[in-house]
Amino acid sequence: MLDAMVPVFLFIRDRSGRLTRLMPNAAQRSYTRRRTKRNIILKARQVGMTTYIAARFFLRTISTPGTVALQVAHSLESAEQIFRIVQRFFRNLDPDVARHVKLARANVRELSFASTDSRYLVDTAGSKNAGRGLTIHCLHASEVAQWPGDPAETLAGLLAAVPPDGCVDLESTPRGAGGFFHRLWMETASSSHYTPHFFPWWIEPDYKLSLTPGESLEPLSQEEQGLVERHQLSPEQIKYRRFLRSTFGTLAPQEYAETEVDCFLAAGRPVFDISRIDARLKQLPKPVEHRSNGAELVWLVPQRNRSYIIGADVAEGSERGDYSAAVVVDAATGLQCAELLARWPLGTFAEALARLGRRYNDALIAVERNNQGHAVLYALQHQFRYSRIYRHGEDAAQLLKAKAGWPMNIQTKPQVVGAVRRALEETPEIIASTRLLEQCRNFVYHDNDEMGALPGMHDDLVIAMGIALAVRSRGAGIQLSALSL
Repeated sequence: MLDAMVPVFLFIRDRSGRLTRLMPNAAQRSYTRRRTKRNIILKARQVGMTTYIAARFFLRTISTPGTVALQVAHSLESAEQIFRIVQRFFRNLDPDVARHVKLARANVRELSFASTDSRYLVDTAGSKNAGRGLTIHCLHASEVAQWPGDPAETLAGLLAAVPPDGCVDLESTPRGAGGFFHRLWMETASSSHYTPHFFPWWIEPDYKLSLTPGESLEPLSQEEQGLVERHQLSPEQIKYRRFLRSTFGTLAPQEYAETEVDCFLAAGRPVFDISRIDARLKQLPKPVEHRSNGAELVWLVPQRNRSYIIGADVAEGSERGDYSAAVVVDAATGLQCAELLARWPLGTFAEALARLGRRYNDALIAVERNNQGHAVLYALQHQFRYSRIYRHGEDAAQLLKAKAGWPMNIQTKPQVVGAVRRALEETPEIIASTRLLEQCRNFVYHDNDEMGALPGMHDDLVIAMGIALAVRSRGAGIQLSALSL
């Protein structure tokens, strides 16, 4: 109903600045056909989704009593731009309609309608008060990939204000693999809770360049030929694509998305093969168990008479710091069975680690012993009486004399990273975790040739998995038998 009203009542400024009716374009029509109460939208730049969502929200606020609609932008400038669009809708309503739309209040980012007792608000993700104290019936989170601060916390607060029958649209252009919106897209778009919408650049009809008389684009590259065959791109669109590549360079796939995978760019110099990561991301099994509010995920439950290894990377447990992580692998096959990722106090993580180990047939636990790892190792041994602790030695004779835990240094870190690289290259099927692969995508060489996560990202699961696989490659059977003496 609201979608049919859009071109009848609402006006926008087109790309040339002219006032014209909002006639839905291809992306907007596709969204209308597939839209549900919960949507997540991955798109190229300027395909009109923000304007169209604003149009639907505006029509609901002036037609449905008691509606609260909120659009949350990534910046103040964007919020002001969105509000100007909404104000234009209101100012250009048909006079017969406008007579029935009584405005109670208007300020810099709110329209309140006395006729329906409804409110239309626009705010920024950086505002501590965004959505606070409201029941939000229509929520649009705009350009989520560019939200400042802790976007997960901001969005969680907003979603808590939306009733079960409310409408939610999470929308963004991509901004880097492993970021918050990338995680949302990978995890949420594949669930039954949100309907995914992907809009590549060529869905926008204005994205094309005319050919001059006699101009030929031949020969087409293999990539271009593939796009023509799969998506029926015209010569004018191919010319526009070449313009994008020459103008934006390596950022073109991000700004003008073509596939759901390639548009998420990994910055820096990736340590792992991104194409292998992306290929595995498309084939991952779903967890069979979610424990501890999603901190622990299980893909393969423990089986009798099988041996397991747990690699663990320990963080201090601060609210905004790194995570403590653990990965369970089958000692014989290397298959990832479970993982634990949480910002828990050291004692809580140690207890969870002991519980996880016992559940997996008293698994051999290898904890990175640097820094906070010492405290977890002490708790495992003395507080929780866990006996199967990995000790780093070259052979069985050295094991009982060696210190507990995995030492991370310039000799052992390449072993850990190399174990993950070999898994991705030779046996990617042993990896089951989206969270782990996203961290792999953002694991890069820094300027000093050190390996680690991009700024603001995390590598805890990479290290935990690498330790588990490195221990396995060193001969887990020797350590298991030696430590049982």
